[in-house]
Amino acid sequence: MLRLNILTEFRTIKRNYWLSFITVLLLSLCLYAGWNGQNRVVQRQNSIAAAINQMKASDALMMAHLDSLSAGHEINLASWQYPSLPTAAGDLNPRVTPFNPSHLSFVATGQSDMFNHYVKPTLTDDNFSIAFTELASPVSLLLGNFDLSFVLVYLLPLVIISFSYNILSSEKEQGSFKLIATSPLSLRLWLLQKVLVRFAIIVILLLISLFIMFILFKVSINKLVLIFMLQVCLYLAFWFVLAYLLNLRGASSSTNAIVLLGCWVIVVLAIPSLVGQSANVLYPTPSRTMLINEMRSLQATVDKEQDKILDDYLRSHPELVTREADESTAYGWWQRYFASKNLMLEKMGPLLTEYDQSLKKQQEWVHKLSFLSPSILLQNNLNHISNTSTAHYNSYRESVLHFTDQWRDFFLPLVFQEEAFTKEMVAKLPKFHFDSSKVQSPILLNSTIMVIIITSLLLLSFTIGIKTE
Repeated sequence: MLRLNILTEFRTIKRNYWLSFITVLLLSLCLYAGWNGQNRVVQRQNSIAAAINQMKASDALMMAHLDSLSAGHEINLASWQYPSLPTAAGDLNPRVTPFNPSHLSFVATGQSDMFNHYVKPTLTDDNFSIAFTELASPVSLLLGNFDLSFVLVYLLPLVIISFSYNILSSEKEQGSFKLIATSPLSLRLWLLQKVLVRFAIIVILLLISLFIMFILFKVSINKLVLIFMLQVCLYLAFWFVLAYLLNLRGASSSTNAIVLLGCWVIVVLAIPSLVGQSANVLYPTPSRTMLINEMRSLQATVDKEQDKILDDYLRSHPELVTREADESTAYGWWQRYFASKNLMLEKMGPLLTEYDQSLKKQQEWVHKLSFLSPSILLQNNLNHISNTSTAHYNSYRESVLHFTDQWRDFFLPLVFQEEAFTKEMVAKLPKFHFDSSKVQSPILLNSTIMVIIITSLLLLSFTIGIKTE
């Protein structure tokens, strides 16, 4: 009986051209979304490669200038731009700190359209002046990006709804339900079989479409790809279980369609929006404009007391003192500048910490409430798999700021001890390294929550009685 029901359901779907339609639809969506995401990754790689090539060219020119200066030749630069000056070397020849995409970055754009993929921290940069956000198109941010995560999170549930909203109601409307009710198979099991057949069809067609896309884009099938497939299957299972529950109620096709579309709006649109807005209300970030005004006001104050600030700074750092700073030299000017900048960083520390803490609390709040919507769970997992999550960019930002401190610590002793930057020091310059694998993964927890949600809905189905009228 089970085999007959499965074969009958499959033939019915094939006869109605659903199989052909869904095959073409899923393959087209996956290929276009993958191609679109891959183009963004290629643009990202090209921009990073161009910045690194520019850095290498700048380094080659700096080495040539250092050779000329060591040989006693003149170079066609202003005196304050001489690479032998540590301030010029540290400010005019910055390192590129790249955040390279992973082999699955095309799956989900995530936060990559909001943040820069590389930064060039200089000697005069601080934690707040380094720009990590890029100028993105407001239209693009409003409409989002047509990537694979958009297809899976937003569009795929609509395909499932159109494929499963009237499994039971269509039998009633066609007059065949009474015949089915007389069979020895329980109606609950009969409906579950039909839902499982449709679930299997969608899963198989989607996995085939994804594998074709991976092959075309030369993506190696590894453990991470299999985890990605598993997350998609869990998300599909949630929507089919939801459709199973609605069909059990025995309502009309139009009612089922409206209720399922309402669930789609709530799960995919309303809950994620409310969670994000609640985070902004509960943990508002200090105004960035206010922080900039505070910095300008503090800068005006310290400019008036640079000599006293330098004395206090050197007393706190006696290892930097070699002789009295001569105000008439460039070294003396830079010493007063960096001493006042250090004071500014100390004064602005509490405000910057408050700003960072507010952002961190917002992200923690969203993470805590992610269980309210399977779409949030899947999106978070896809972002992590793609290395485009908020956690990845926060970790990248921390790595850049740490490197900025290393860069400053390398050059500041040269400035205060009035030493020249030499060719031999180039090899000793700090090197940036960012390991995204150290970012904590939410996949196991989110997958467990998804399984609990699906299991709870299945248990709930046993409390619903099928209406036979």
